Parts: sequence; structure tokens; C-alpha cells
Amino acid sequence: MPKPPKGALLQNLSIERGTSEPIYRQIDASLRRLILEGNLQPGQKLPSTRELADELGVSRITVKSVYEQLSTEGFVRSKTGAGTFVAEGLDVKALPDFQRPHRQPRLGSTVISVRAKKIMPSKSAVRLGKVDPFRPGVPALELFPVKLWNKYLLDAAISCDRQNMSYGEFKGQSSLRQSIARHLINTRGMQVDPEQIIITAGAQQAFALTALVLLNPTDTVWYENPGHIAGREVLEVLGANVVPVPIDEEGMDINYAIAKHSKPALIFTTPSHQQPLGTTMSLSRRLMLLNYARESGAWIVEDDYDSEFRYRGQPLPALSALDSERSVFYVGTFSKSMFAAMRIGYVVVPPAFVEAFALAQNLLGQSSSSVVEKALSMFMDDGRFSDHIRKMRRVYRERHNILHDCLVTECADSLEPQPTDAGMHMLAWLKNNVDDQAAHRALLDVGIECLPLSVYCTEPLERSGIVLGFSGVNERHMPKLVKRMSETLRTL
Repeated sequence: MPKPPKGALLQNLSIERGTSEPIYRQIDASLRRLILEGNLQPGQKLPSTRELADELGVSRITVKSVYEQLSTEGFVRSKTGAGTFVAEGLDVKALPDFQRPHRQPRLGSTVISVRAKKIMPSKSAVRLGKVDPFRPGVPALELFPVKLWNKYLLDAAISCDRQNMSYGEFKGQSSLRQSIARHLINTRGMQVDPEQIIITAGAQQAFALTALVLLNPTDTVWYENPGHIAGREVLEVLGANVVPVPIDEEGMDINYAIAKHSKPALIFTTPSHQQPLGTTMSLSRRLMLLNYARESGAWIVEDDYDSEFRYRGQPLPALSALDSERSVFYVGTFSKSMFAAMRIGYVVVPPAFVEAFALAQNLLGQSSSSVVEKALSMFMDDGRFSDHIRKMRRVYRERHNILHDCLVTECADSLEPQPTDAGMHMLAWLKNNVDDQAAHRALLDVGIECLPLSVYCTEPLERSGIVLGFSGVNERHMPKLVKRMSETLRTL
């Protein structure tokens, strides 16, 4: 190949002094551009490091470091005693080109998998972004003892051994599993061996883990309608045939499901405080559900997402506490009782499934921190967790009562609030045939973030409503917020 005329390279290579971009990066970028655009052909010799340094008025070391980087990445090759050449065999069309913004994307580059298409759009995405008053599931974050919690985090980090500073155990910290087992025995009436507990990064990962281990594609899942949004979506994404089961005054309507749907592999339920209607499943319905699962060979996922917050009497025993046949997979989380950024949940599995769940959890990725797990264990063992729950129970009871009274006073013409004995949210039925999606959008415009009841449904209900989270709203602000709510709903 004939030698390029003197200056043929340098006329297209320039540097600007006095800018924030280092000189070596400017030279590197210019040479890459010349190669990618074909101005420097494969096999063409580059100026020596001395020649290019002299022409540009820079240090030879600077040019040498640029050549070495380009050589490492395969743009050029050096021959001892001969010089530096543009590498041959480069398919420059396949290399990234950031210099041409109007370049057409590769055909089919936006095609995603069938499974991923089920995620778009996701109803659970309404949980993302800024948190405005009355978003369901938000705890009283301003009342969480942050300074005390930070002390436990520091103590956990200081006392961690090499194993804890690494990836930790497949099932999660043994100390935390023991703490959770004691908590469930004392508050939920369950008989739990710590070895049955798998620590997860929140309840959502527990649902995914359970579906991965228990379900085959197209397996039928009975699911409450209305029901937990994200739990339903993760089952659908993983290929399950999720069918709706209505809720009556006693909870999940098992007789309806038997009559209308095929035999399930899995039954998903929130018996202690139905999400979102707030119904508590009766004892007779719980026993019916357990008997059906035993006779049909189905498994049950019990989502006990906010059971700590019961305002009349003691928290009811979990469905799992009645399960003598080991057919219930119990899912709990600290996102509601403490804060979502904790990213710690858990699933209690029958003994026969412990190994499969532990290995599957390792495959999905141990997303929670072993240091945070240890801090949480210490927090629970010292009684701080129980203290916090008792305090929040009093606060949430007061906030529930104030919200209910304000809604009755200010929104009598537009809403029919449903008081609840438990949980962190309240359902309010809309009057005058107002669409809940329209109500949601209008209230969001004035800084009120309820959720429309329809996003929880796979089949429409006879009535529309909105779900109002009261736990994260200061009681002093509620009257003003509810008045704003009333004024907005009157316009619909």
C-alpha cells in the first residue's frame, strides 16, 4: 500500500488545549474516528510516536500510551522495527459508531422475549417514582428509629466475620432465620424450624422463587380477584395460567373456584388481611382451603404482608399455623413493618423443599446483604422490632380512625369508606358511577396518590373504588388532604 502523503493523517487529527478533556483522550478519539470512518485503511501505517508527538506538540509518552491502548483493543498492531499499522480484518460496520447519531438501528434490535412482553405494561409500575400522600403500603417512615438502626448496622459491620463479609449462606444468615422463627412462633402461632426459612430480597423475590420451584408452564394458579398486583404478574410472566377467584365476606370463594376452574397446582391468598379489600378469611373458610389443598395435591402461598398491624385484639394465627399437612408456603416481608429499602423478606417452606429453594435462591442471586441481615437479627433479638411494631400499631390505629372520620364528614357524597380492623390501607367505594381510573388520575393531579381498585383485578367488579394508604400520612395533614380529595371528586 503506498505511503500516504505527509499530513494526510494530521489534517484530520486535531487537539484543543484548555478544555476539560485530556489531550490523550482527544488523540485516542480522533484516531478511532479515522479508523471507523475508513479514512485510515486496514494495513495502513501510522506515524511513529515521535513524529506524531512532534507534529501535535505533545509528549511522546502521551502518544505511546494512546497507541498501546488502541493495540490492546485490536484497532492497531505493532511490528517491532517496522512501526504501527491499522489492524487488518476489521469489520468496521460491526463496531460501535457514536459519531453518527442518525445511524439506523439493527433490524430486530427492539424485539424482546415473549415472557418480557408480559411485563409491558405492568400494573405494578404504579408503585414506582415519587411517593404522594395515601399511596398504599407506605409505612410511617418519619417515625422509624433511624439513629438506633444505624447503630445496629455499624455493630453488625464491625462484628462480621469473613463469611458474613462474603456472600453469606444460601438460605440467609442463620441468626436472622432463628430470629424470624421466634417471631413467627410468638406472634403468628406457627411451628417453625429456622432451617425452613429462606431469606429473600423482599416478598416479590419470594413469589418468584416459589413459582420457579413449584410451577411448570401453563400450570393453573387460583388467585384472588381483586388481588396483589405484582404477585399475580410474576406468576404470569413465569408462564402460569392465573385464574381469578372472587372474594366474599368470608374470604376467597373456594366453591366458586372448584365449580369454575380446573384443579390448581398453586393457590395464592392473603387470608389475614385480604389485599386490597381488607377481608379476614374466616376459620371455616381456612379449613376448607386446607382440606381442598390436601385432597387435590395443590400448594398454597400465604402472603402475610401486613399482619403485624391488627387494631382489635391480638394478631390472628396464620393460615400456616393450621397446616398439619405441610402444604402452605408462608411469605413475609419487612418492607411494611420497617421500610422498603431494607430489601429483606422470607419464605417458610415445608421441610422437603428446603434444599430446592436454597439452590434456586442461589441461582436467582442472594440480593440481600448479610451485614443487614445480621443487623436485623440483633434488632429483633433486643426487642427493638417488637417495640417498633407496638408503637406503629397505635399510630396506624389513630391514623385509620381519623381518615375514616374525615372521609365520612367531607366525602359523604362521593365515597363510602370501608373501615378495617387491620393493615395499612382502607378501601373506599366510589359513588355516582365514577370511574376509579378517572378518580385516580384527577387525585394524582392534586398530589393525592390513591390506587384505583381496578388495577388489582383481572375481572371487573360490580363497583369501583379507590385504595387509600393511611399509614404513611401524618394525621395532622389528613383533614386538609381529605377536603382537597372531596373537592376534586365533586368535579368528576
